[in-house]
Amino acid sequence: MTESPRGSLNAQRIIPLATLAAPPRGMDPIVVRLSTALSTAIAEILKQERAVLVLSRQSTGRLYLDQHQFSTLTTPPPVEPTADVFLLSVTRSALLRYLPMLAGLPPLSFNMEKGPGAFLLSAGSMLEAGVLEGTIPQTRQRLMQHVTDLLITTILDCLELEVSVAGRRRHRQKHIRHYIETRLHEHDLTPQSIAEASGISTRALYQLFDGEEGAVAGWILNRRLERIHADLTNPTHDALPIAQIALNHGFRNAAHFSRRFRQKFGASPREIRQRSALRLGRLEQTGSSGRG
Repeated sequence: MTESPRGSLNAQRIIPLATLAAPPRGMDPIVVRLSTALSTAIAEILKQERAVLVLSRQSTGRLYLDQHQFSTLTTPPPVEPTADVFLLSVTRSALLRYLPMLAGLPPLSFNMEKGPGAFLLSAGSMLEAGVLEGTIPQTRQRLMQHVTDLLITTILDCLELEVSVAGRRRHRQKHIRHYIETRLHEHDLTPQSIAEASGISTRALYQLFDGEEGAVAGWILNRRLERIHADLTNPTHDALPIAQIALNHGFRNAAHFSRRFRQKFGASPREIRQRSALRLGRLEQTGSSGRG
């Protein structure tokens, strides 16, 4: 009998997990309640060679591995210092020995309202409240191992259990493309700047985009042109000069923009705008006739 695609996918996810070693005992989880500014508290923990997971009922959970990863963030974590926030830290080297695929990834985000993230938040708040005080060492050790297991489960769930090389590649592609999408308006957006912000080499970035050096720049160009086309066919931008629209989406050279736009859409930017205006005018006339 032919195996269903869903069964095949499940097998691909289960096999890598079965090869993982038992969770390391050197992770030494520690939970503290936030008492200072969040960015300051995170930076202080990262200096101690520990990874830190931010747990909060008011915001998405985040895992930060090292100071470089944290320093590349363009905006501080969206959590108020006064919020009910717990910081769960573990020994970074032990975490990476067990989950080496985390190295080089952007900060992971976790759902704290449901799933394993909600369990981890509850466990963290109980630990910080001192529920293990007075327990015998053996009991404390076993319960802390459960916390470690829960942390691992939360991370694997965040990665959708994609612990294979292909899964790691897809995860990096997703975050790097999101980074690019939010910066298409920047004129100085280059493969070099993208790689540096992502904590990887330029060569590794090219490999993520099918191994071709022009693939990264080509993807950026394509997304910019698509956004410009959308603006040119949107009546709300009719008063905006075409050159300004191109500039807003990262093009500084008007001739280069016009040439690339025609290559992609088979018409000049002005022709695309005129066609869109004609279509809109006909639709409005049709609507007026129908009402009459």
